[in-house]
Amino acid sequence: MKVLSRERYQEARRFIQSHGRDLEAAVLTEDAYGIIQALAPYQNEDGGFGNGLESDIRLPHSSAIATSVALQHLKEIDTYDQADTMIQKAVVYLERTFDQQRQGWFAVPPEVNDYPHAFWWSVHENGQSWIDANWGNPSAELIGYLLRYRTYTESLPVDQLIDQAIGHFLSLEAFESEHELYCYRRLFTMHPELYSEPCRNQMKRAVEQVIVRNEEQWKNYVPFPLKFKPAPQSLDVGLTDQDVQQNLDYFVDALEKETHITPPWTWQRDEDAWPKAKEEWQGVLTLEVLTYLRNFHRIQS
Repeated sequence: MKVLSRERYQEARRFIQSHGRDLEAAVLTEDAYGIIQALAPYQNEDGGFGNGLESDIRLPHSSAIATSVALQHLKEIDTYDQADTMIQKAVVYLERTFDQQRQGWFAVPPEVNDYPHAFWWSVHENGQSWIDANWGNPSAELIGYLLRYRTYTESLPVDQLIDQAIGHFLSLEAFESEHELYCYRRLFTMHPELYSEPCRNQMKRAVEQVIVRNEEQWKNYVPFPLKFKPAPQSLDVGLTDQDVQQNLDYFVDALEKETHITPPWTWQRDEDAWPKAKEEWQGVLTLEVLTYLRNFHRIQS
């Protein structure tokens, strides 16, 4: 079994602390107050999050997708009063921006076009980005947060929305977006009681459709095994131990060669703004890989 050497682990940590954002540095050290302080500047008066929290979107205004990113962090520290207050405000934003016709949220508002962003976040004449072609990203995940924090949810029928989210998931025959599956995985992780046998069978079928097992492809932007099985106790999505261990070996090798992980994509527009976003992503992705390795005890003790 390959393990990341202590020296390379420390170098990766130093990279995050020196080149990454305050948010990733705080998550790295499990500093709850640091996470709260780092997230605060990204939260707007309307309760939503923006201001480049999702690094490929430099929009200052709030968006559903950036708010989902914030809640991924805040739910881990929601016993802290300051985090709880931020969550309450985010729920207000989600209720206010819920689109009745869609029965969910659009990922980003049209104003995204006025600021630097990756091309796939552009909002088209129909009012949607390409991301919105798959309803569950981020609506399924956001509904999961409303269920988790339903005491703060005043105007939306949470149970009805959960039924709708599950119904949508079970109705899918072809799975075109791994990101939609990531959102459903987060929903089911938050609420394992919803991960019924039909949902589990559907998730296994979905993962099998989209997953990339070819190690040669992992240097590209693809759904590799650890995206679906980030920790030993993660939901059963049908992956074998070999799938996971091979993926871990790959990332041990990657961090033995380089001090950080570099995003395998570019914006293909707004070239002046991309370098800053790229450096932020290096911190995010390096933290993600270190978390995988730590979860599976792949770091030298």
